[in-house]
Amino acid sequence: MTVKYTDNDWKEITPLIPPGYDNITHNVVFDHHSHTNYSDGKLTIKQNVEWHIAMGYNAIAITDHNNMKYVEELEGIKQQYAERGAIILTGFEWTTIRLHLNFLGISKWDERVPYKPKDEKIIDVIKKVHNQDGVVVCNHIPWSIFEAKYKNHPSRENLLDWGVDYIEIVNDDSLPENVYDKESVEFCNKHKGQIGMITGTDMHTPDGLASGGVHGWTLLNVKESTEEALMEELRKKNTEILYSEISFVNPGG
Repeated sequence: MTVKYTDNDWKEITPLIPPGYDNITHNVVFDHHSHTNYSDGKLTIKQNVEWHIAMGYNAIAITDHNNMKYVEELEGIKQQYAERGAIILTGFEWTTIRLHLNFLGISKWDERVPYKPKDEKIIDVIKKVHNQDGVVVCNHIPWSIFEAKYKNHPSRENLLDWGVDYIEIVNDDSLPENVYDKESVEFCNKHKGQIGMITGTDMHTPDGLASGGVHGWTLLNVKESTEEALMEELRKKNTEILYSEISFVNPGG
């Protein structure tokens, strides 16, 4: 049965408080990775934001696959959510059969996305994102290797050398055994300050997360509740991670 969502589905819900969250130490709870009906998601922009707020996030990025057609609609609602204390970043999931990269905080992406990019092309697009003052994340390495079975996925050492800013260490739309990327956690800890850790729901539909629910939240502390302040902290790689083995399915709490 197809579930139909409305803008009011999460309206009366008191937002979830992520387990172990201390709002004195960190004032931002961020999801860098989510989708809408502008690509293969089921929710509208507004429904996506409302679900995130109900799940305890006050900052999100819209990262639809290989397009930014949603930007005009998003700009039309940003202010009303800013007044509620929610920061919404524009983003883009650069989706290929070698790897998926999220570009956060960019304003546009007009280049064609190659099906199977060579190393030189990946390096080039990372530089172009940085030229827009954006941040680059490599998404769901375990999903890419073990579920999508991508051939020739770049190594973590490659990603570091090429200037990738973050590795996604929690991805909620992966199979349970692939949600938490322990190898990437160890790699990022070894290279602390050079490459950061971040979490993503990869939400396409609230009731369809392959892992069974939400397991991770990215925490930051910003000077003011603005996109610019959030991007400034992301560029510094000033993130901490909350991870729960238990999945959270229902908003509120």
